[in-house]
Amino acid sequence: MKKIFFLIITINSLFAVSAFEAGDLDSPNPYGLTKDEKYIWQNKKDIKELKHIIKQQQKIISTQDKDLKRLKLQFLNYKMKIDSLSQKVNGISSMFSSVESDKRQISNLKDELNSTNVILFSLKDDIHNLKNELNQTKKINDDNMKVIVSLVEKLAKKIDKINQSPKKKDVDFKKLSKSKIFNKAVNLYQKSKFSEAKEMFDYLYQKKYKPATSLFYLGEIEYKQGRYKIALSYYKKSIKLYPKPTKLTPVLLYHTGYSFEKLKQYEVAKKSYLKLIKDYPKSIFVKYAKKRLQNLEKTK
Repeated sequence: MKKIFFLIITINSLFAVSAFEAGDLDSPNPYGLTKDEKYIWQNKKDIKELKHIIKQQQKIISTQDKDLKRLKLQFLNYKMKIDSLSQKVNGISSMFSSVESDKRQISNLKDELNSTNVILFSLKDDIHNLKNELNQTKKINDDNMKVIVSLVEKLAKKIDKINQSPKKKDVDFKKLSKSKIFNKAVNLYQKSKFSEAKEMFDYLYQKKYKPATSLFYLGEIEYKQGRYKIALSYYKKSIKLYPKPTKLTPVLLYHTGYSFEKLKQYEVAKKSYLKLIKDYPKSIFVKYAKKRLQNLEKTK
């Protein structure tokens, strides 16, 4: 019996609350509290829980602040990109505006060019048909435009040359000796003043002063200007008047052969070249004649 009573006492002592905890508000399980003390204890407990909740909320708010800052930075970054793109768009728009302006200027220049062309066309009767065709054509392609501009430029140069060339003065040949007239004519020929030289050589030929030589130079004047058929007629007359060899004969033979070649009379041209090579082997024109013969052989 005593053993049972001692066991009960021992068990009660295990579950018993320490006397030092009585009335302690900071104890986890206070006891022996008054009604007011219990109210205070409950409030302290609630405050502790609230503090815990506040800490959690502060953590959440801190996280949200970080997210907000990150979003603000992203927003600023996007805004900068948008501003940059806006500037590029504005720049491109300005470029398009400039291009449109340049197109209008080019169009105006083309209109002015066409107007100038029309004015130039009217200066010559021999391009009257070309002018009418231009007025009737609505669209002109680039190739046709180049041809037209080229023709206009050539005509304009001819007109300028006509306007700029001094008027011929009547030469009073009676005041000059025939030898002076001849020397002056040769000098003019060498300076490519063919029209003035021709007038003097014609006069000398009519007066029978060195007629064969005058005819030779008249032929040379026509030869230099590409009028080969007329040049040949003068050469023929010159040789007929003075068939003996002179220092001018090699030149005459070479130019005769070249003129026939240009007129596509190749066999006659060959004869002239061969005569030059045979009769005047030391002439500087021989090497040219040989080259012309080689070219004629290749054309066969």
